[in-house]
Amino acid sequence: MEQELKISIQGYAGSFHDQAARKFFAGKNLQLLPADTFDILGEQLESGAVDFAVMAIENSIAGTILQNYRILRERNFHVLGEVYLRIQHNLLVNPGTKKDQIRKVFSHPMALNQCLEFLRTMPEARLIESKDTALSAIELAENPNPKHACIASMDAARLTGLEVLGKSIETNKTNYTRFFVIAREKQGEVTTDCDKASIYFRVPDKKGQLLKVLQCLDKYGVNMSKLQSFPVLGRFREYFFHLDLEFDNLVQYESVKDELSEITLEYTELGVYERADLRDVIFNKVRSENI
Repeated sequence: MEQELKISIQGYAGSFHDQAARKFFAGKNLQLLPADTFDILGEQLESGAVDFAVMAIENSIAGTILQNYRILRERNFHVLGEVYLRIQHNLLVNPGTKKDQIRKVFSHPMALNQCLEFLRTMPEARLIESKDTALSAIELAENPNPKHACIASMDAARLTGLEVLGKSIETNKTNYTRFFVIAREKQGEVTTDCDKASIYFRVPDKKGQLLKVLQCLDKYGVNMSKLQSFPVLGRFREYFFHLDLEFDNLVQYESVKDELSEITLEYTELGVYERADLRDVIFNKVRSENI
């Protein structure tokens, strides 16, 4: 029998982290360990309780999850790869519940905020924040109430037996989350299939220092697909800059790495990996725009 991989996810069975883990490790024998917060997820990975972890890093609507870059830096985790998921929210109820009966809707605050247009059609329902979308579904299934509903994934509906009263109720249909798959330490050598790197650096607080970095990327033909600043705690006007770099071959990246290591105060590689296949994401985006 294939060896079981233990994976920490922020959330519970049926959550989007659950889906991301199964997408990245497709065909593998997985044991998923839920974590109520990203800090707990980091603790599980650092302690050795799990082999890997899956961590959301940005959403197309809510933006970057800054605390997760902090966790990556402070715990020296390594990025093995990335996963993109189309986020679809659904209104779930106990079988037989009608929409006009609902007085409370439970879900993660981000999910509630992403469905406000639909929820305005339910003015008598109070919005109740919870730890996780899937946990809201589990709790509703275990404690049936005809006046309660939750917002969660279709996977959560299938796992709990809840009825789907509203399908794909998110306001923005081009809603995507990007996840990092992370490990305690670097996993083997970088292969020629790798074409993306996640790094961070610090530069002196002097005129033109960040421009030098951008000129270096242009010089070697490397694409910067993400730039995110994060303040260095305890250091006035000093910042970490997190970058995602896309390149055609490793020679390009190594050239950039060597030069940036010379012109920055600190250069740290979070991971070099193969970029995610975005064909399904692009297809769903085009399809939703044409509906």
